[in-house]
Amino acid sequence: MIDLATLKHFLVIARHQNLAAASEQLHLTPGALSKSLKRLEEELQVRLFDRDGRALKLNLDGERLRERAAALLSAAEQLQSEFAGEKQAFKCRIAAPALLHLGWGQEIAERVIGSYPKAQVSFEQKTEHAALTSVLSGECDVAIVTAAAIDGLDVRLLSAVLGGTEFKVAISDRHPLAASEHGCRASVEEVLKHDFAALLTPPFISLERHAATDGWRDDVFQRSIRYRSDDLLLISQLLATGKALAYLPDYVIRRLGMQTLAITGCPYFCRQTATLVYRESSGRGWIDTLAGMYKN
Repeated sequence: MIDLATLKHFLVIARHQNLAAASEQLHLTPGALSKSLKRLEEELQVRLFDRDGRALKLNLDGERLRERAAALLSAAEQLQSEFAGEKQAFKCRIAAPALLHLGWGQEIAERVIGSYPKAQVSFEQKTEHAALTSVLSGECDVAIVTAAAIDGLDVRLLSAVLGGTEFKVAISDRHPLAASEHGCRASVEEVLKHDFAALLTPPFISLERHAATDGWRDDVFQRSIRYRSDDLLLISQLLATGKALAYLPDYVIRRLGMQTLAITGCPYFCRQTATLVYRESSGRGWIDTLAGMYKN
């Protein structure tokens, strides 16, 4: 009979495709993990990895098992959570782009810990596609993605709307436009005279088709982008010192402690809807409880 611990070992090996890396994560010796894998293959009477020396590569049978093992482990955890309630200790693994972690990732963590005081939260930074894949593979429990990312969502996954956001121009009180006679308000022509800091890569799938990585309409209102970085801490420093403006989600601006610059003469906007994505489970555990908070 295959036990859950053996399946967990398999999933970690499948994730790393390297016994040494997997054993480090599981705090087991490579030898013990190798025996666990061999025992699983003997019970299933199939090879799960193609071996080339010490290298492991998941084969087709391994891919089939990974999907089913992830579903079994998830169902088992949710079943335990359903009965153990707030006494259960587990790790909530949230996969999302950094911008969504900054907004809803923290909110989800607070809700989970509020209902399950012994829970731990792991924030895993991934692209939207990778976040959805990690939930299917069992590497993460839930994903936070934008509405555009769930078009054609896998039938094994469910979703719940978390909320919406609109991108705004962020400004600090040290910026010249903040000291203008109109307060934090300026025409788009005035704004374009000043430098911007912009994200280096598009944070969301829908922005990959935009003229700019951050959703601004540079094809209509061309900015001077002097700084590019995916490091929000660096962008916040450029904002705080008044060296640049930045086009960011409104909740990010609040989190960074910046002000919003109201712009006149610009009819365009960038809005996004955040959604929670999770695997369907027969057990009514902590994930179902979490999703219910957003469905009501």
